[in-house]
Amino acid sequence: MSESHDIRLIVLDVDGTLVNDQKEVPEVNLKALHSAKEKGVDVAIGSGRMIPSIELLQEKLGGLDCALIAYNGGKVVGKKAEGRPLVSHRPLSSELANELIEFGRAHNLPVNFYYEDRLFCDATNKGSPLVDIYHGRTGSIFEWCDLDEYKGEEPTKMIILAEPDRRNELYSEFADKFMGLANVMKTDPEYLEFMALGVDKSTSLPDLADYVGCDVSQVLAVGDADNDKQMILEAGVGVAVANANDSVLDLAPYITERTNNDGAVAEAVDRFVFGGEGGFF
Repeated sequence: MSESHDIRLIVLDVDGTLVNDQKEVPEVNLKALHSAKEKGVDVAIGSGRMIPSIELLQEKLGGLDCALIAYNGGKVVGKKAEGRPLVSHRPLSSELANELIEFGRAHNLPVNFYYEDRLFCDATNKGSPLVDIYHGRTGSIFEWCDLDEYKGEEPTKMIILAEPDRRNELYSEFADKFMGLANVMKTDPEYLEFMALGVDKSTSLPDLADYVGCDVSQVLAVGDADNDKQMILEAGVGVAVANANDSVLDLAPYITERTNNDGAVAEAVDRFVFGGEGGFF
């Protein structure tokens, strides 16, 4: 279907959206994004990952320089060529961070503490299968420590790592306990994420749009998971890829025919930036 819009900024989720199941960027996505850039459209990454982990991905984008929404919206930085200027930062309170540190210890669960773009974790969790899963998916480097050293600091984000069934139980517990205090979010099956109240990818869209010089109505946002829901709803054009979670498919204004494995991002760019005339397929 041909349907072009006045798109000036494309914001892309990473896992399950931009990359395929092998964590590689399909060639057709690269072609579409570089074509969009040549047309004057900015491209940004919107991820739950920390900035160093997202930058590992950017190396696979063939020189495409992206602004970054990191930590599910906890921090936004500009383009690499501009020195990654800080656009916005909304950290979690130290009081809640301290409580999560103690909870993890009491229940023998790894707690990821993201501070100053570094990932800290109690040394007692070294060798945990949950830690290995996280590192394998993101490439993030753990710095082993005693998290008591960071009590009183305000992390950009925190994650409790737990087996999926246990994670779901913890979500029910903390979503109620931290209501009105923090944003508690399920992402990957083993991750329970904690951000400052009101922080998600969508709340960063106005900051990012202002940085590149456009309006949120001129943003194309593409995602697949629960942490993409608000971004998809708030963007001028919000798209869920065909392999998205059912809860995302239920609310997305647009859904691609293709999955992350066969160029869903290119399909969205073709339809909404080029009006179906991009010639990517």
